[in-house]
Amino acid sequence: MFSNKNITLQKKSLSWLQKPAVKSFNKNFRDYLLTSTLHGLRYIGERKLTWFERFFWLAAFGSSLVCAAFFILNVYAKWSMSPMIVSINPQNMPLNDLPFPAITICNVNQAKKSVAEEYLKTGNSVDKKLLVSLCTSQNDADIFEDNIAESATWDYTRTFLINVTQPCNEMLILCEWDSHIRSCRDLFNAQLTDEGLCCTFNVVHRNMMFRNPASLNDLNLTFPLPAVDWTPEDGYPNDAPTNGFPWRPQGIGTHHGLSLILDANIDEYYCSSTKSTGFKILLHNPTETPKLANLGEIYGSGTEVRVSIQPRIHDAHPALQSIDIQKRLCLFSKEKELIFYRTYTLKNCEMECEANAMINQCQCVYYYMPKNKTTRVCGKADAKCYANMTRAASVRTKECMECFPACTEIAYFERMSTAPLNKRLVKQLARTFKKTVEYFAENMLVVHFYFDDDTFTRLTKGEIFGLTEFLSNTGGLLGLCMGFSVMSAVELLYYLTLRALCMGRRERRPTHPFTT
Repeated sequence: MFSNKNITLQKKSLSWLQKPAVKSFNKNFRDYLLTSTLHGLRYIGERKLTWFERFFWLAAFGSSLVCAAFFILNVYAKWSMSPMIVSINPQNMPLNDLPFPAITICNVNQAKKSVAEEYLKTGNSVDKKLLVSLCTSQNDADIFEDNIAESATWDYTRTFLINVTQPCNEMLILCEWDSHIRSCRDLFNAQLTDEGLCCTFNVVHRNMMFRNPASLNDLNLTFPLPAVDWTPEDGYPNDAPTNGFPWRPQGIGTHHGLSLILDANIDEYYCSSTKSTGFKILLHNPTETPKLANLGEIYGSGTEVRVSIQPRIHDAHPALQSIDIQKRLCLFSKEKELIFYRTYTLKNCEMECEANAMINQCQCVYYYMPKNKTTRVCGKADAKCYANMTRAASVRTKECMECFPACTEIAYFERMSTAPLNKRLVKQLARTFKKTVEYFAENMLVVHFYFDDDTFTRLTKGEIFGLTEFLSNTGGLLGLCMGFSVMSAVELLYYLTLRALCMGRRERRPTHPFTT
């Protein structure tokens, strides 16, 4: 009885295997194995081989598939986690596409001696406290008592700074641009920086730098015409005149650069931001606000300096915009709009971020930060608040996490060579400017800014893998491990769809006996 039941079950299982649909699938699958272009599959479907041999080829094919999948996952991880690569662009940037750097110059003397002594003799208590604040590293909160701090408003402090600092017309003795002597007033503007009152050359017009220039409440500035809307990402407009401002270098060498004679006026030194006499000078992007206190290079008086300008140029391929910002770690100008600045750069973003943090904490900003007429500039009554902000630098850094570098950036660095002025060799210059030889050799700085090359290397950010490269790597690995190609995929699709459909229709077609 029991054996009869087993025989019945075996017959039922065999009858299931003998159904037309199953038989058709088995035949179709075996045909695919025998004719497939994938390596090793025909040995699996070959009936002449033993089961052990067929199992060996099945294991080999499975191992190859696993190996290919492993390497493809590695390629995908590299593509998704590090999608960007920085490479040297074979096309250098020509000199005439690059603006001459903005140059900001500050005398390290914080207060003229004659003015400071006059304040000490006849000035009120507010003037004396401001002088102490200017000349010591002591916190303003410890210097100004509450009753005096209320009187030291920003308007009062600004007037004090302008009176006590060396003005540009006294600092700049000679300005020569492209071998032509020019009025220094036409080339330089006074600018308030974190180092105090300084003089700046070749910054973009304020209408091109700020979103609402009419609302700015700052020093009166003059700019040469015509002004050009230059940005690091877009460069000069196609219709920009050759003499458009910011100016471009006219060639290589000192005779095509900017040459200056600066007067440190050492006899007027009352207190200095350094332990030396001379100037702090910073080369920067024309669209940025300079910060010289900790970043400016020191140029000593009584010397002649040649400064070879070394631009560092980063740009980006437009296809990079398809990659997530958190992965490429840079921003195109249209991806983030700043409140005050029209042009996005990392330094502009950080400056604006610090200003916003100060407004939120103290309801005012430092005098050199971006602002408008409704923004209150911090006076000495706010000293305790902004002193705490200075200490809490980590807070500002945390709030500025969204400030990524711009995908297209231009920065300027200098390579200097210097030598002391010789009294015998400066006689003619001293006579021209009605100075004694001793005064000229001790107080003057002769400095030349110039380019020494007419093309510059560009570092271009691009995709390390585009879709084409990813498919090429994937196809190469599949071809290496399994002999896979696009036609292999078409072949598999054919056997799964078209061939199966045709076989099914053929089996359902009724058969008719041959008649004459």
